[in-house]
Amino acid sequence: MERAVTDVPPKSVEPRRGPRRPWLLAVAAAPLLFTAYLLISRQLGVNSDGASNALQAREMLEGNLLLSGWTVTDVSFYTNELLLFMLVELVYGFHGDTTHATAALVFTLVVLLVAAAAKGRTTGREAAARVAVAVAIVAVPPLGHAAITLLTSPDHTGTAIPLLATWLVLERARPGRWLPLAVAVLLAWAQVADPLVMYIGVLPLIVVSGWRAARERSWRGLDARLVLAAVGSVVLAQLALTLMRAAGGFGAHAAEAKLAEFSSLGRHLWLGVRVVAVDYGAYPPDRHGPADTLMSAVHLVGLLAAAAALVVVVARALRGASDDRLAELVAVGILVNLGAFVVSALPVDLLSARQVVAVLPLGAVLAGRVWGPRLASLPRAVPVAAVVGVLLAAELVGHAAARGRPGHAEDVARWLDARGLRYGLGEYWNANNITLLTSGRVAVRPVVAADRVAAYRWESKVDWYDAAAHDATFLVLDTRGTGARAEAVAVAQFGQPAERHEFDGAVVLVYGKDLLVGLPAYCVPETVPDIRDCPQHGVALF
Repeated sequence: MERAVTDVPPKSVEPRRGPRRPWLLAVAAAPLLFTAYLLISRQLGVNSDGASNALQAREMLEGNLLLSGWTVTDVSFYTNELLLFMLVELVYGFHGDTTHATAALVFTLVVLLVAAAAKGRTTGREAAARVAVAVAIVAVPPLGHAAITLLTSPDHTGTAIPLLATWLVLERARPGRWLPLAVAVLLAWAQVADPLVMYIGVLPLIVVSGWRAARERSWRGLDARLVLAAVGSVVLAQLALTLMRAAGGFGAHAAEAKLAEFSSLGRHLWLGVRVVAVDYGAYPPDRHGPADTLMSAVHLVGLLAAAAALVVVVARALRGASDDRLAELVAVGILVNLGAFVVSALPVDLLSARQVVAVLPLGAVLAGRVWGPRLASLPRAVPVAAVVGVLLAAELVGHAAARGRPGHAEDVARWLDARGLRYGLGEYWNANNITLLTSGRVAVRPVVAADRVAAYRWESKVDWYDAAAHDATFLVLDTRGTGARAEAVAVAQFGQPAERHEFDGAVVLVYGKDLLVGLPAYCVPETVPDIRDCPQHGVALF
């Protein structure tokens, strides 16, 4: 007897799938991304900010783990980027390429964490689409102000690493009593490195968790404990910094928290729009050449996608229609960062892009989580995505292959090294960078040259200015700004130099005496007779 047709099981139709492990593609691409970022960073030269961090990491490797005697800026980078500098120096050494390798490593890690945060718990085609959208937005830094912000020295760029890592733990770990404690410790760890985390991490956690608890009318669950964890993280961070300072660790300057005048808010808002466009690569005046300028239109699409995703996530959260905690945390972080930027005194010029650089990785995460699922459902998405991917890859290769100009003070470093001049003073942008460029063979210690030449307690160590231990015989002054005035101040204070040598953007005055003898100190904002008179404070979060 023949088998009935109805007994034959229907032929199943396999749904279209993406890569089973899309994150493997991102990890496989990491060495290529690192190489491209390294080549781009090398085009930008070595600056004193990144060189200072390299010097601090070197001291930590030599046993000064708490950086005793150091005064850092208002951001220590201690538990984040300095650890990566230490790793690079262990593997690669202490030289002019150290800052470039570390910057490339930092940004590669940022891209990988953006991909992981965008993917979330999804798999298959949707996961691939989420990762593709996020990586397309964040992975190709254009040359210009964006590259200076992202690929020269720590400028809040790496802060996305501990922040996104914290949100991934919160999303993927099993809920339990230990989870809020883990979140508190991770946020405290991040705040020790960068107080900005209090604004883009702690406040968002309080707002989102508080809103969710109020919406559920329950203050006994995970959300209530997360609010306590957020507050507790600030206490933990401040306690850790206080204990380190009490143990003789580094001092720091207080973060600037000055509000802008009301009349400046409109200008700050417009500058805010421009610097965000700079970070996203969507600012045409920051581009060079027709093809590069046209690519800003592609990046503009990414910026608009991130902005639209921000609106979508906020609207869903306000309606109570969202269950995506990570997206809500990221969205509030973006809003707080941008709002604080506009109402503060921080906006100055396009280099202020560093103050809102976190908006780039956070926005990329949002865009991936919101638009990735919709992209995955479109039947013709793959060809379009392939074309965009080819354009972005070509742009990244073009930027990596571009020729850069010699960095500032590279010629000065070579000359000092060749002449055997081993210890001297230099204005900030002609000091720690020269020390790094010569692998420490020439030590140039930072000074300011305003009314008087004075030791600069900013990214410096107190015993550098000890006349009993060192003999500083030259002074490097910057001629790109008020060089003539600075030289006149130096001559009035130290007398006529035995030699004077001009370079591109700098002048070197060589003396036959120790310039450290009687050298006053500039302690920001006051000048004191001796650097040991400078007040020392632990890092203040607020």
